[in-house]
This record gives sequence, C-alpha cells and structure tokens, in this order.
Amino acid sequence: MRKKIVALIIAICTLLTLNSAVLADVALDLFEYKPTEEELANYDRMWQYADDETRYYMPTRVKARAVGLSTKEFKFFARVVEAEGAFCEDDITDKVLVACVVINRTNCNKFPTSTITRTLQRKNQFATVDPKTHNCTRSRTLDSEWAIVEAYRLINNHYIDCHMVFFNSIGFGGTSSGYTRYVDNSYCNGNYFMCINCNCEHCQAYCEVYDPEWSISTVEMISPRYERPIGHIDASQIVYLGSR
Repeated sequence: MRKKIVALIIAICTLLTLNSAVLADVALDLFEYKPTEEELANYDRMWQYADDETRYYMPTRVKARAVGLSTKEFKFFARVVEAEGAFCEDDITDKVLVACVVINRTNCNKFPTSTITRTLQRKNQFATVDPKTHNCTRSRTLDSEWAIVEAYRLINNHYIDCHMVFFNSIGFGGTSSGYTRYVDNSYCNGNYFMCINCNCEHCQAYCEVYDPEWSISTVEMISPRYERPIGHIDASQIVYLGSR
C-alpha cells in the first residue's frame, strides 16, 4: 500500500509540472474521463458555431467528439497519422489520405477489425505502431488531428473511394496483383495510395448506391490537395501536442 501511495504522489508531482493544456489531456487518458451530457452538448455547440480555422485550434476532446471517437482513441489515431504521413508546407493531403485508409479498413469487412484502435494495432500493418506495446510514441500535431477531421468529412460525403485501403512510401509499381494506384503524394515525400478490388458486404453496399459502375480498371487517377484551414506553414510552425 505504501508503494502505491508513493507512486501516486510521484505521478501527481509529475503532472503538476506540465502546463494546463497537457495536464488536462493526460488526466483524460489516465482516468478515462467521460464527459457529462452537458459537456458533450457544449462541445457540439462549440463545433457547430465555429469556422474551420477556429476548429483547427480547438481542444482535442472537441475534435474527437466531432468525429465520434473517444478522446483516447482520437489521440492514438492522430499519433499514427503524424508518424505515417509526411509533412508538407502547402497542404496536409498525405496525412488526410493516411487517415482515410485507416477509416476505410475499419469499415471494410475484408479486415478483421471494427474499431480504429484495433485497426491500427493489427499485427504487421502500421510500422509506426510498436508490435509489443501496441502504441505509437510519436507526438501528435494540430495537423494530424485536423487530417482526421478532414478524412471523416471526405468519407462521410463519399468523396474518397471506400476501396482505398493501402499505402506505402515507395510506390506499388503501377497496376499489378489486383491493385491500382489511386494517388501519388511523393511530391512532398509522401505516400502512394492504392485501391483494392473488394466485394465485401460494406464495399458492395457502397457501390450499389454511390458508384454502381465501379471497376478497379477505371479507378480515377486523381491529384487532390487538402489544405489546412490556417494556410501554409513551415516546419518551425508545427504545433506538437505531446506523445500521450
């Protein structure tokens, strides 16, 4: 019991050395704080009546609420997006599409996972997630948090093909083995994103409504640019939000 008390005191002292914003985030993780209905309603109002530039800087818990994730899961997602996606001064396209791949995999019945966290922790899928600890130590940023928000918008509005479930940093060598290149973000040292020909229940339902003529041989080669709402930034302006 004495050891537990000492450990708790040390933990509290450590927390008190952090600034208030990080302290609030860490407390949410440690105690898995569940907001009250009134707090959730306040988050919804904050989001509804703000513009995107203001939303970009909103607390993590508000953004998590906006996309329907817990704060803990949203943070983990944002860390992986930051680690897997490239930084580009002009836009956040690479990070947005990384987030889209994760969401698509979570939705697709071909993959045996049904939550964002399980999708990210699946063995041998994301190199930046430690296979032993199932965690990612990279700090998340405002960019990677916003990339998740943008990805959910694109998917919910059906602007991104639900079959886009793969990416890597070296390219796939064109069309081969049932894959076709979807978009190439190597212009800012980013990734190559690929679609797969999937006939699972989810993808079939999507095609029936939104793209009944879908064929892997006719997937559009697009070059999107998804910009951060505050415009271009250089590396020195990246805002890191901690590794928790």
